[in-house]
Amino acid sequence: MDFHHPLFRSLALPLVLAFAAAGLLRGGLGPVHGRRWASAGTGIAIVVASVWLLGWDLWPRTLTEELPWIYMAAALLGLGLEAMRAATRTTWLATCVLWTLVLAGLSDQPLAVQAATWLVGIAVIAAVLGQPPESAHASASLVIAGLGLAVVAFVSGSALLFELSLSIAAAVAGCALWLWPVARIAFGACGAVVSVIAWLAVAEGVALLSPVRPLVLLLLACAFLSGPIVQWAGRWLRQAPPGVSRRKGLAALIVAVLAAIWVTGAVALAWHDDAKAPASGLDDPYYTPRW
Repeated sequence: MDFHHPLFRSLALPLVLAFAAAGLLRGGLGPVHGRRWASAGTGIAIVVASVWLLGWDLWPRTLTEELPWIYMAAALLGLGLEAMRAATRTTWLATCVLWTLVLAGLSDQPLAVQAATWLVGIAVIAAVLGQPPESAHASASLVIAGLGLAVVAFVSGSALLFELSLSIAAAVAGCALWLWPVARIAFGACGAVVSVIAWLAVAEGVALLSPVRPLVLLLLACAFLSGPIVQWAGRWLRQAPPGVSRRKGLAALIVAVLAAIWVTGAVALAWHDDAKAPASGLDDPYYTPRW
């Protein structure tokens, strides 16, 4: 087996590692603590996959070299917030601070563009962290949005960003197998914080390193609205007859379908732009394809 094959390091490795780590944490820490801490397997998978793909540079000089450090910082923040049993508002504020630092370190765009990017990131963080930890809503949005970001990166000509996006989607999917169809763990801060920061960081990388239009990334970010939409609909359904409320197990699938609609629009727009653009290859630093 080629452990440096792109499909292994960006798909199989994070998927299997997240699933196995979540299962070990759940079983090793017991039914109560294990349920809380199991989603840390997502952070483990995201960090390991990024190091496997990019390496670990003690003095990062480029955007891609900074990503493993960003992932590690987000994973540690999530663990700290989980240990503190931080409230949702506190978790959101702390994650927003980290996103501000990440954006300031990665981007040298005009202030107006950075402000707009920051606001979109704040909204995405709120949408992910606002979902119930025992549901698969947030993970469903992250998986679909991650796959969409991977396709957009591939269409835009970056195999490296494609792999990074795919690895995030695979890591979240591995953890989501413990959340759906029956929630056996909670997707708390130790999983959600690193997942959303990783997605935002790679999306910023796609914006800076590829010719993709901002509207494409905005459509991808809109995929995270799917969770709040279903959540609001669920509040209304609580007043419906009992037979309707029994279908709440389908909520994660509905979130995934709604997110896929936004992602399909983003991919179609990126494909249309790529068809009109002159043929050019994007130079991927540190990427050596081994197919």
